Amino acid sequence: METGPIIYQWHFDPFILALAMCIVYLYYKIDGFRQQKDIFCFWTAISLFVLLEFSPLHFLGMHYYFSAHMLTHVVVLLICGPLLVISIPNKSPSPTPKNLQILSSLLYKHAWLGWFAGVGIMWFWHFPVVFDASFTAMNNHFSIIPLLHAASMLIAGMLFSWPLFGPFKNYHIHPLSGIVYLFTACTSCSLLGLLIAFAPLNTFHYYTNLSNSMNMGGLNPWGLSVKSDQQAAGLIMWVPCCFVYLTACIYLLQRWFRESGIQKNNQLVKLNTSLIEHD
Repeated sequence: METGPIIYQWHFDPFILALAMCIVYLYYKIDGFRQQKDIFCFWTAISLFVLLEFSPLHFLGMHYYFSAHMLTHVVVLLICGPLLVISIPNKSPSPTPKNLQILSSLLYKHAWLGWFAGVGIMWFWHFPVVFDASFTAMNNHFSIIPLLHAASMLIAGMLFSWPLFGPFKNYHIHPLSGIVYLFTACTSCSLLGLLIAFAPLNTFHYYTNLSNSMNMGGLNPWGLSVKSDQQAAGLIMWVPCCFVYLTACIYLLQRWFRESGIQKNNQLVKLNTSLIEHD
């Protein structure tokens, strides 16, 4: 294991960098490489994604703490993914938005696909067997598992948020349906977080073995026990996730009230217009 101050432990993965560059290329290709209006959201998402995958937080998650790894999961899935969706333009001279419109229509009619993508991928990567096997593979040189891991979380976050915040407003599910969509996802992630927090300490062998090696003379930067670390990972899955979902629910509720008010105003205008024409 590498030694030295954690702040210097930056990790470079050419596959992750290639993924980020492909996303940048596709984003600008959508609008013919012109300046986008939501460029801030896009570059915030890309910068945050690359920073999480290359920074000392990634190193801590790989070599020390389950909680550091969980924090990366939550941010990539629930922040980077939605920001990328919000930044996608809906008008362009290129044919690309037509494909996006097909995807929007599919996720509008079958919103459960986005729900299962977002919730399912989080559960999948945290099945103990899959978890231990993937982390063991990640430590091998030139493994594509880190790419599959990061890409699946990012894409799942985009698919999950697409029915709510996609580029075409006419393909957004009803705000009240969106609140149910988010509430059930929050419940699922809360359940997963509770299971992780209260699971037996040898459930995730990868971090148990890391803890044993740290106790035998390895470093333990934050002085966390394996029990405290696992409980912190479960709480990160539970509390911050639900806070993000709750924030989105409040936004959807506000959008529903606004749209209802606009609709009522339009009805009143039509009624007044018809009365004037009748007179």
